[in-house]
Amino acid sequence: MKKPTAILISTLSVFLAFGTVNADVFKGVYISSSLGLSATSGFDYLGSSTDQGSVCDPVINPSEESRQIAGCPTEGTGWLTKFDGGFGIASTAIIGRHLDGTGLWKNISVEIEYSYGESSLDQTQSIRSRSGVARDKLSNEIYRAQEHIGKITTHSLLANLRYNFRSGRKTQLYLGAGVGLMNTSIYGGRIWVRNNDWTQISTGSTLPNSEEVRRNLAGTTSSVHETLRDSSPSLQFFAGVDWQFSDSILIGLRGKYAPFDSFEATGSLDVLRSHALPEGYTSKRETDTLSSIGMGLTITFRLE
Repeated sequence: MKKPTAILISTLSVFLAFGTVNADVFKGVYISSSLGLSATSGFDYLGSSTDQGSVCDPVINPSEESRQIAGCPTEGTGWLTKFDGGFGIASTAIIGRHLDGTGLWKNISVEIEYSYGESSLDQTQSIRSRSGVARDKLSNEIYRAQEHIGKITTHSLLANLRYNFRSGRKTQLYLGAGVGLMNTSIYGGRIWVRNNDWTQISTGSTLPNSEEVRRNLAGTTSSVHETLRDSSPSLQFFAGVDWQFSDSILIGLRGKYAPFDSFEATGSLDVLRSHALPEGYTSKRETDTLSSIGMGLTITFRLE
């Protein structure tokens, strides 16, 4: 956990404990839940793997001498896929306390929040070259390289600090911020399909066994269906308004903005160039441009 995150969580915990010790058990306590819609921003999905150039694959190029001529081992593979934003649902469950203080503190609340978000993308996008031998593969042998993401889900546990504005007798405006931890899951897959016509493949064209390499490579695929998960620090900013429905029940609207911390996860492949994966193969996926906004209908119960 990043140091600023740990400090703020510790500070909020002290505030909550202070309120608990110096007040009646349920004085100022409330529980709240919300259900609404969320939107996820577009993002760059970066990928890298330990896979070498196709000419370094012993199944594709069985000649050790030819592989030496090709300069094997080569650098790893890197690629980039751009995805548009998506829409979905968001829900939260909150327990909070209005601090029993004076001055500024009389307008402060502390909260513990659990939130769930699910954003449906259902997009298939073309993979773009980025670095390493991926550039050569996309230019010289691949005729279809695509990546699919079905949905993104998040589970978050946050400590919130909320400021309540002086409002009308029946309404309450507020804004705040929270920090915590978030678990993100991305459900998707990708496929790399080589040209079926070996004469249209230029990979390995300068090698002494060029025809053998290109024939072995023709029509092969690399593919995977996977769920990638990562846990990271989480930050959110929120604002809302509550209307007093009864002495103990409030109904309102609450919106929030959550910039994701960088997502990074280790993945794999189901098949590599139509054969089993070599020992030690790994891949990594990451993004640092993802964020979400949401708006939900809330219902709050005062326990005091």
